[in-house]
Amino acid sequence: MIRAGSLALLLLASPSAFAQEEEADQPPACSVWTAQMQEDEGGSVFTASACAEDRPDAYLLLTCSAGRVFIRYDMAAGAERSPGLAEKAGVDFTIGLSTQRVAMQHQEMDGMFAADVVANGPLIALMASGENLRISDGDGIYPEHRFGLSGSSTALTELLARCS
Repeated sequence: MIRAGSLALLLLASPSAFAQEEEADQPPACSVWTAQMQEDEGGSVFTASACAEDRPDAYLLLTCSAGRVFIRYDMAAGAERSPGLAEKAGVDFTIGLSTQRVAMQHQEMDGMFAADVVANGPLIALMASGENLRISDGDGIYPEHRFGLSGSSTALTELLARCS
């Protein structure tokens, strides 16, 4: 009787356990790029964004104005140390064998690293191609994060269309 009861509990628990295991294998929903209005400290702003597949609390946010794309990236997410005040870092955006390095600076207000690049430049073209984006700092102080590029081309096209 004890064996039958244990078997029944195991069978009842198994579908749920399998579902949780399958969910763990799925990338986070925010890993698909979006382009939409988001609230910022100055009000609503059109933003293309995604989160890291390996760390859903590490965000990559892009806004655009006057031909410049403004990038905010949560590079210190999961790091063993906090960034210093106005810390600067060379950040590598890599897809396959292609890498673009961007000089970024830590912004104390939101805890993210920020930079701006030319809207029609090589970094934006790189981020609209390929399948996976790896972002790492050149000194290896912070953990590397991986971003899927599903929807990136559409999101970046929508962003650039509003970049005046």
